[in-house]
Amino acid sequence: MSIDPAATLRVPVCSDPKWLRSAVLGMTAGVSGVFMALFARTNVSAALGVLPGMTVGVFGGSALAAWARRRGGTISLVATPGRLDVSDEDRRVEVVDLTSPYGALLLSGSGRRVLILSQHNDPVVLIETLAPDAALTPAWESRTVKVDLDAVALSAATSHAFALLPGQSLAPMLAHLEATLEADAPWLLQPTGSGALTLTRGALALADRAPLRDPIHPLNYAVKVQGGQVAGLGLASTQDEGSMILLACDEATVERRAVVTDNPIDAFIPMSTYEVLRALYRDAAKG
Repeated sequence: MSIDPAATLRVPVCSDPKWLRSAVLGMTAGVSGVFMALFARTNVSAALGVLPGMTVGVFGGSALAAWARRRGGTISLVATPGRLDVSDEDRRVEVVDLTSPYGALLLSGSGRRVLILSQHNDPVVLIETLAPDAALTPAWESRTVKVDLDAVALSAATSHAFALLPGQSLAPMLAHLEATLEADAPWLLQPTGSGALTLTRGALALADRAPLRDPIHPLNYAVKVQGGQVAGLGLASTQDEGSMILLACDEATVERRAVVTDNPIDAFIPMSTYEVLRALYRDAAKG
């Protein structure tokens, strides 16, 4: 079936241009050569110039990479009426099937917005650096939560996370997705080894267990595992005393004041889901 090009939305995201690797290597080699030439004019071995040259090259390469990624846009998010893909010049990979139910949640705060889309795999995170003050439609208002995004460890370096190019807005993507977003769809769907973790307005459920209902209070844990500890997030509902879900993430940092426990972990989750849940319930507990 052919797709009307007018119904296709392409949003460029921060990404490495093809020339970046060669440019960084060239800069490092060039700076090292300069230092070697300077050292050769002294009584010190020219080979020692490699050390400061590599150091300057690393810092210079990092700055070049940060600048290039914000201007690159070699990768784009391509949304059609039936799917959302990640695309570059060589390939196109589907990340959300828009013809099937999917989860959607919009976080807002600190002058930014983060859109989380989830379905069969780990969530896809879209980061908007400068959030406009435009009004949202009722469909998105019901899925928007204000949190302190400065305290949420989500960035373009997070797995399956993409930062929109400076000046790009989430507004066209929100408008495009609204046509396929079901009113009763969950906020977040996360497959785990223990079953699906489902977040909806006012409730959190794991597989076929009874859902935890708001108010839900978080507690940071350091969970003992073979070979060390991993960051744990305990979520307990005050409506059902003694009911708790213990989630763990081996990518997250164990909090300084985390409670050490050897309780069994209910499910391992990726960094994006861990940070979203921690932000939602941490801010709810403060409120």
